[in-house]
Amino acid sequence: MDRLFKINWFGGPTEPGEKNFLNDNHIFSLIMLLVLSLIISILIYVAVKRQRADKAPNAAIIIVEACITVGDNFSSETHERRFDKMNPYFISLFVFFLFGNLISLFGLAPIGSSLAVIFAATAVTWFGTIGIGIAYNKIKYVLKLVNPLEIASNFSPLISLTFRMYGNIIGGVVLITLFGLFLDNIWAKMIGATMTSAAGQINPLGVLLIPALNMYFDLFDDAIQAFVFMILTMSYWFQASEVEVKEKHKEKIREWKKQVIKNKQQNNQSDPAPSNEASDAASATSVAA
Repeated sequence: MDRLFKINWFGGPTEPGEKNFLNDNHIFSLIMLLVLSLIISILIYVAVKRQRADKAPNAAIIIVEACITVGDNFSSETHERRFDKMNPYFISLFVFFLFGNLISLFGLAPIGSSLAVIFAATAVTWFGTIGIGIAYNKIKYVLKLVNPLEIASNFSPLISLTFRMYGNIIGGVVLITLFGLFLDNIWAKMIGATMTSAAGQINPLGVLLIPALNMYFDLFDDAIQAFVFMILTMSYWFQASEVEVKEKHKEKIREWKKQVIKNKQQNNQSDPAPSNEASDAASATSVAA
């Protein structure tokens, strides 16, 4: 996304048109994200430790607790409480991509614009899907992986998850850049100047319209993409474990059928005795008559 704050970390470019290496370095963005997450975690830990039991928690703790509770409940409802122990990972995945892309507001490269970062997270999701499938379906899932007819569907998450987020982040950058050039060109034509002149650089149209696009792509689109990545991860894992659940239902149905047949047989064995007594009584009555 376009950067809201033009911050040049550790010094700016020395020549016109030159880019700052650290501003466009995804490793530096990851380091800053790690430092930011560590600081926030320490602050939350200290705030919780200082909280007294005889006093109501402050607003910050209530907000953090509410966010974690909502995320945990939503994850459990989505995967039907099948992976409750993995809820911290799902929440962390959402927070990682959300804040990792929001740091573009401070002049850093968003991690969503790095194929390596997104592919690494996608690989974790994919290997997790395979592990869950093998754990629930054993040899059946292994045979599915080596089935030539299903190779495309087995490896498609690696491509779809990676390029879905990458395409949205890069697409936002391209749209904002093109829209900014479009507005600069219109303003230059209106004042009769060139786009590279000092008057052409001061564009009130861009000041009024570009922040709206930044607000959408830097906030809403980042949140949507992080949410979609988390949902798809849970969906793939849920589907990998779904086959075995169906098999268990089939086994339960077979057991219920066997139990019903057994109960009927027991009832049939207990019914003939009363019927024989009734027939004997009927025959005796007919003889006496």
